[in-house]
Amino acid sequence: MRKQGTPHRYELVVCKIVKIFPNSAIAELIEYRARGMIHVSEVALRWVKDIREFLKLNQHVVCRVMKIDGEDILLSVKRVRKEETDRRLSEFKRERKAEKMLELASKKLKKNLDDAYKEVGYMLQEELGSLHKAFEFAVKNPDLLESKGVPKAWLDSIIDIAKKNYSEKIYEVKAKLKLKCYGPDGVIVIRKALSAAAKDGVEVRYVSAPNYMITSSGKNFKEIRARVETIAESVVKEINSHNGECMFEIQED
Repeated sequence: MRKQGTPHRYELVVCKIVKIFPNSAIAELIEYRARGMIHVSEVALRWVKDIREFLKLNQHVVCRVMKIDGEDILLSVKRVRKEETDRRLSEFKRERKAEKMLELASKKLKKNLDDAYKEVGYMLQEELGSLHKAFEFAVKNPDLLESKGVPKAWLDSIIDIAKKNYSEKIYEVKAKLKLKCYGPDGVIVIRKALSAAAKDGVEVRYVSAPNYMITSSGKNFKEIRARVETIAESVVKEINSHNGECMFEIQED
């Protein structure tokens, strides 16, 4: 993973510990290909007797950039909250995957990763904020990449790699129904109500008396949930109109 220039003050950076001394550690800023120093006083919120209790060689840590003085970069571990660490590492993993896809796209054009960054990679980072967003747009909205000036050869290659590596999430929503109908034709009423519900990609399944399940899936979560809820409500309304007792609960996967 690569970023142009140098990090800015207070930026969260993913680092690899490459050297450890009694009172400090040297960390490689992976995205910037630079090195910074973590003083023992910036390792933990409490007094640190042995820096190796907190930092290990080759360990990946998220640091906050505290000061930049020429080539000297001062880093802090203790000034990064756990939720910030989790979020930044998650972003790092997505970006690393996107970089691998960019390299695959470059190979299709008989080029290398250096060429890819120079010709489109840095530009996509600047325009969209990250490489992984570029590959997501390649699937969902390729016209946006074209409007940003991505050359056609690169655009076609990126779209091809993106489609092979990204699959849109399929959401499944279920409604668990509990149906009782006390009329003489109660079983027939329930059967008809459920038969009417089983349409437009909706599946109705018997679980165990008096429990049933309505299921539907698709790419638009809000639409799927609304569809299942509407159908479940119509079943309940129909059963209640025939001296029934009904309830349902929406379950999301």
